[in-house]
Amino acid sequence: MTCRQALSMVHTFSGVGANVPGFTLWSKFLTLSEQWTLLAASLHKLDSMGPRKGRRLRQAHFKTKFNGSPPETGEGSLHNLFAPDELYEFQEGHFDGVIRHYREIHLTSWPVDKFDGLEAILSRLFSLCPSQATQTHLLHLASYGDIYPHTDNIDASGSWILGVSLGDERLLKMEKEGDTFSVELPSGSVYLQRDSVRYQYKHSILRKNIHQRDPSISGQRLSIMIRDLSSTNPVF
Repeated sequence: MTCRQALSMVHTFSGVGANVPGFTLWSKFLTLSEQWTLLAASLHKLDSMGPRKGRRLRQAHFKTKFNGSPPETGEGSLHNLFAPDELYEFQEGHFDGVIRHYREIHLTSWPVDKFDGLEAILSRLFSLCPSQATQTHLLHLASYGDIYPHTDNIDASGSWILGVSLGDERLLKMEKEGDTFSVELPSGSVYLQRDSVRYQYKHSILRKNIHQRDPSISGQRLSIMIRDLSSTNPVF
């Protein structure tokens, strides 16, 4: 099934996941200020691992647009923290074909010394985790990026996953034979999948206008994915 076909089958009900055992949604967990801090810190980490040429191009963009660094918290739209799509080194496709037009890193530490308030935000976020032995993954989607329907590899992580959405609002679609639901994921929302809903449902992240490849219609999205470590694979 293509991502466009998947979208055509979606019936969106905000909050429907609250009635599904193993799925929890906090639709307004992060304040705008907290979103700014988390997004800026996440982009900082992604940029630090990318090619220098791309970093220089993005720095030049922000210098021209904002007369220096990206805007301070609350200065205009949250999307101002993203540079244009063409200034990022987005990968066309993941090795398994699930993710399209993205960049990612597995995070081992946060730059808490560079971003005021970040440590307190992370503490509040991690309080939602059912257990504390975790691994963190940053995934940045282009304005035209998608995550196709898939189930997670049970050998790579444990029984739950916590997802933070920053930037463009997308649709999370959950599907298994005889049962499908979808949930809107606005910026600042957090969701938890655990136990049977984690592995018995295929899940995908869809643009609302998936047939368009136009940044003016869809925007970039960054997600912070926190997973528990598998007991059979404790070190990522």
